[in-house]
Amino acid sequence: MFIIPTEQTIEYAKKNHDDGKPLVQINLFSYNKNANYKDSQLNNISGRNAYKKYSDIATKAVTKVGGKVLWWSKIRLTMIGPDKDKWDEVGVIWYPNMKKFLEMTEIDWYKSSLIHREAALADTRLITCYDMSLSMKIKLRLASWFGRFFFK
Repeated sequence: MFIIPTEQTIEYAKKNHDDGKPLVQINLFSYNKNANYKDSQLNNISGRNAYKKYSDIATKAVTKVGGKVLWWSKIRLTMIGPDKDKWDEVGVIWYPNMKKFLEMTEIDWYKSSLIHREAALADTRLITCYDMSLSMKIKLRLASWFGRFFFK
C-alpha cells in the first residue's frame, strides 16, 4: 500500500527531475469502502467522500502554484494487468515544473488536508510524466478543430 511519497522519492525528484520543464502527473486511486481516520468517530463517510474533502483543498493548491486538473474519471476497466477491479478513479494534473509541484506540498493549509487523503485511500500511484511536446499539442488542437468542423 502506497499513500504518500517517501522523503527519499522527494529528494530524488529534487535532485534528478527539477529541470524547470512542465510535467504531467497521472494519479491512480483505490478508495477505502469506509474512511479510515485515526479518530474512528469520523469514519462514518466513504473513502471517496473523504477524498473529496482532500481534493477540494488540493485543487486550490494546484491552481495556486500554476497547475491545472486536465482530466478526472472513474475507471471503467483495467484491460492489462492482474488487478482488474483495484483502481476506482484516475486523475491527470499538469504542473509548470517539479519545483512548483513540490512548493504545493509545503503549503500549510494543503498539508492539513492530507488527513483526508490518508483516510480515503486504500492504495494509490502517482506517476510523473514529461509534458507533451509543442508540436503534439498543436496537432491535437488542429485535429480537434477539424473534427468539430467536419463532423458537426
